[in-house]
Amino acid sequence: MKILNNNAFRFVALLMVLGLAFSACTDMDNDYEVPDDMKRFRPVRITGANGETAVTLTWPVALFTDPGQVNYKVQISQDSLFSSVTLEKETVATTLEITDEELEIQVEYFARVRALGLSSAQDSEWQRTMEPFQITGEQIFLPTFDNEIGSSTILLRWRPTSNPTSIVVTDAMENVTTFTLTDSDREAAHRVLEGLTPLMAYTAEIFEGTRTKGSTSFVMKEESIFDIVIGPGDNFRSIIEDAEDGSIIGLQAGTYDVVDSEGAFANLRIMGKTITLQSVSGDPLDTKVNFRELTFTETGAGITVNGITFDGGPGGGSYFLNFAGGAAQFTDIIVENCIVENVGTSFFRANRAGNNEHKVGLIKVSSTILRNHAVDNYHVFHLDKLEFQEIEITNSTFSALGSRGFIGWATNLTMSFTPKITVNNVSINGLGSRNRNDVLLDCNNNLVEFSMRNSILTNMPFEDQTVGSRLVRANPDSQILLSHMNMFNLTTGGAEPEQLTLQTYVQISNILNVDLGWNSKTTTLTLPAASPLRTASTTGGPIGDPRWAF
Repeated sequence: MKILNNNAFRFVALLMVLGLAFSACTDMDNDYEVPDDMKRFRPVRITGANGETAVTLTWPVALFTDPGQVNYKVQISQDSLFSSVTLEKETVATTLEITDEELEIQVEYFARVRALGLSSAQDSEWQRTMEPFQITGEQIFLPTFDNEIGSSTILLRWRPTSNPTSIVVTDAMENVTTFTLTDSDREAAHRVLEGLTPLMAYTAEIFEGTRTKGSTSFVMKEESIFDIVIGPGDNFRSIIEDAEDGSIIGLQAGTYDVVDSEGAFANLRIMGKTITLQSVSGDPLDTKVNFRELTFTETGAGITVNGITFDGGPGGGSYFLNFAGGAAQFTDIIVENCIVENVGTSFFRANRAGNNEHKVGLIKVSSTILRNHAVDNYHVFHLDKLEFQEIEITNSTFSALGSRGFIGWATNLTMSFTPKITVNNVSINGLGSRNRNDVLLDCNNNLVEFSMRNSILTNMPFEDQTVGSRLVRANPDSQILLSHMNMFNLTTGGAEPEQLTLQTYVQISNILNVDLGWNSKTTTLTLPAASPLRTASTTGGPIGDPRWAF
């Protein structure tokens, strides 16, 4: 028997008495509409957590009830309007696991839940999942990083506890190649695939017998891509500043100092041209540039950097990337597979020109580590006054920074479009200072489309610092989503720290609060072996920068 709370039960009894009294006066049949108060015992939300072989639906106990007092009906549909129902279940619990025997893998579903009353007229309102969920199917492939992809070879790794037998590779022309795995491959838990085509896009699927165990996609690099190759003994600053627009410059392994003719550290000036700086090895651990600042001026200035460590310590670097000069339309800024450390003020500054005078299409940071920046400085991305179209931050780590905040875009601008900021599989640890509000994102009253998924956000503010009570600020009509995240120890700091808050226009789902044992100065962010964060992402894999999951 399904039980309502005591107040609701007394209300139903009162309705029954009134109904009997009314039936004494008339022999007409009457259907009484239950007042809204009868539906106030609904669940307030429902969330779905993806998994490889099952999904888990959870919801809080219905309002004004105790655990076990009511039953719940759960419906699942591929349609957010629930025009057709795929699966329906009843339970007295507030969690429900559904396996791949009941739902198809790699199909998106929605769920809704209601609390059941004594009759169908007394059932609560439905509450629906904000985002679709799915059973992802097993994924034993580990992430592939930029320096593991060549022009004709790629290193693919998988979970060492697995027992795969083959990898099937399909190119963009649908040509199929099968690589049979040996015992030594399985013992090493990796295999180098050879004979692939430069610049070709591939999908690889890994099998145990005939059963798929995961898939991954990648694009091969171009063969012999460098226009200029330089070594540590060359005049780095002069060669880079004199290079032609579009040049791809390869850096042989070693250490480079950006110095002037007197041997003093100086800004590396990128004026009206776009260049690429890339290590020949593809490995940032063997190629380092000691810098003071990379300065961009004039329309057409932009850069791609790949496979390099940039160290601001020796040169007293205040900014890594700095937009300067008058009005300009800059080209894309792309930082991939790099390490940027010991920056004094800001990773990226773009606030010196007038409102909207500096413009850029894309700012992209991927597979990159930023660490050990100075405390009590600007935002990591200090973008006031910049007109940008898109910021994309993926598979990256920001640790022990102490910056006042992550993204600052706090000057109100007039824009003909809404810029987009995407943050995915990012680990942020140790951030926030100078008592600044809106530590994660400060867009003032600007419209923005911001999504942060599959990420870790921990330890705000930085040690011995304080911040304001809000985490995010933007125009309330903005689309802002935080999903599949671990958010731990986010406070104002100080003697009596308070938890940081989110405005009502911020949508949240699948938020965890797991202590990983880090403090704000921790830079090695490895996930514990049994951590629930290893399976908490939208695909059932790890959240945060993937490098820390193996």
